[in-house]
Amino acid sequence: MLHNGFMWAILGMVLLLIEPFSPGVYALWIGIAALFTAVIAFIAPGLDVWLLLVFAVATVLSAVGGSRVYARISMPANAINDMQNQLIGKHGVCIAVGENNQIRIRVNGIEWAAIADDIITIHDAVVVTDFRKAMPVARRV
Repeated sequence: MLHNGFMWAILGMVLLLIEPFSPGVYALWIGIAALFTAVIAFIAPGLDVWLLLVFAVATVLSAVGGSRVYARISMPANAINDMQNQLIGKHGVCIAVGENNQIRIRVNGIEWAAIADDIITIHDAVVVTDFRKAMPVARRV
């Protein structure tokens, strides 16, 4: 019969091997917990009865710790569609001038209605500095 440590190690390796083929990252955290439990089983072979508790605690800790690390390195979900923050600091060109400081600018190939921060004429290079009334505010470069 296999030592408990080997069984936990095999379970952990199987979970890590199926991780790329499963949705989400759930098998990763459970696989890491199983490998941790295998290490504990090899270090303290007398804990056979307590290994399920060790596995449960290790699963929770690896999932919580992993999700915190993953949250730090990934982009916030709302940043993908947050055009206001993505446009600030971008350079473009004025393509039309209207009344009351209303202009049209082209930034990264997309046209935007904007508010001029100073006197801007057609073909002036502009930079987006802020947002006011859901419209970009541009100034001449």
